[in-house]
Amino acid sequence: KAAAILSIEREENPEISVVKALKVREGSPLDIPLIQFSWNKEQAMHTYMGEKPKEERDKRKETELSGVARSIFSGKRYYTYVELCEQIQSALDVKERTAKSYIRFMREKEIILKDPSNASYFIIGHI
Repeated sequence: KAAAILSIEREENPEISVVKALKVREGSPLDIPLIQFSWNKEQAMHTYMGEKPKEERDKRKETELSGVARSIFSGKRYYTYVELCEQIQSALDVKERTAKSYIRFMREKEIILKDPSNASYFIIGHI
């Protein structure tokens, strides 16, 4: 069994590649640091260039979760907390604990909001 499924992608700078976690057994793939590497001609091998800054990781997380929110709310205008949690678990194939942390993050970034007319519902935010 693998503990994670990884993807290697090219960056804006074509000389640098980034390793991203697509799926992890425990936790969130969006919280895993983005590792950079490139080809070193002198050493004739790929070399580690460090991690992308935390801001980049947070930006990726916000972008990915905005897309998930758009997808979830395209079928229905509002969800209860439990329904939203189930939708996130299904869409991203994550556990309940991770889905709840995503809801917390989406509320902080105003990707989702409490419905002003009914506080027990969530609606799509300012995205």
